[in-house]
Amino acid sequence: MKVVIIGNTGFIGNSIYNYLGKTKEYDLIGISKNEIDLSGEKSSIALSKYLTADCIVVMCAGVKKQLGDNLDTFERNSAIINNFCRAISLVPPKKIIFFSSASVYGEDVDYDEKIYEKTPVQPKTYYGIAKYTAERLLKKICTENETELVILRPPLIYGKNDRSRGYGPTGFTYKAIHNEEIILWGDGTEYREFVYVEDVSKIISRLINSDHNGVVNLVSGRSYNFQQILDSLSGIIGSGIKVKERERTKAKVDHHYSNKVLNDLVGDFKFTSLESGLADMYQSLITLKKEEQLNN
Repeated sequence: MKVVIIGNTGFIGNSIYNYLGKTKEYDLIGISKNEIDLSGEKSSIALSKYLTADCIVVMCAGVKKQLGDNLDTFERNSAIINNFCRAISLVPPKKIIFFSSASVYGEDVDYDEKIYEKTPVQPKTYYGIAKYTAERLLKKICTENETELVILRPPLIYGKNDRSRGYGPTGFTYKAIHNEEIILWGDGTEYREFVYVEDVSKIISRLINSDHNGVVNLVSGRSYNFQQILDSLSGIIGSGIKVKERERTKAKVDHHYSNKVLNDLVGDFKFTSLESGLADMYQSLITLKKEEQLNN
């Protein structure tokens, strides 16, 4: 089976590419920004040359919200998805697995119950709006070309080789290792989902062979709060962590997700706990720090 991974050198794409490569079950093709910059003109034609009617495409390319949530980022993400859509219109693949985001539900929207795939979307950020726009474009084009489409809506994905270091597991761990002050908004008790990147890769390997079409919340169904991240890091590092609380700029909201659809698709999948994921990432960042010190 031919699998094309677009964005294979990025944080998520690289993890998927390496995991699928180890299985040796696929004719694997990775396309990074160095090969094809999907924000550029004529990139759709270049991409279409890699596509075939029987291939499966995993679309991971895009600009992270951690790199700036503004109109410029929106326009870059829009250009990427527009050129991707042009490419798959030229050569429609068998299936597309598209990485959207749970941000389409609204980062600062308070939900009284769990978030399901049918929960109304309320994107509040440029990133969330761009992702939902991409979903709608892909759904239209895939319907017209009879291409299977799986839309994944993951929450924050963290783990080894994540260089974004945003607010949450990766950023907190990095600052703790470098003895830097961690800013905690409010008391850190708002609940969010954090999914370990290697779990994502394993789930993709199962979804490739699924005949499901539609939206899937790529979630474990268990949320943690930011204070729990700090508590786990304290236990892992075994020393004090510098934390400074700041007053919230937005109202406190909690997010809890249903993973019933995902469970029905991939079976009884055991997600990595926050504690185990943090411990694994901590060791990888310690190794990276030592390598940087040797190089300097």
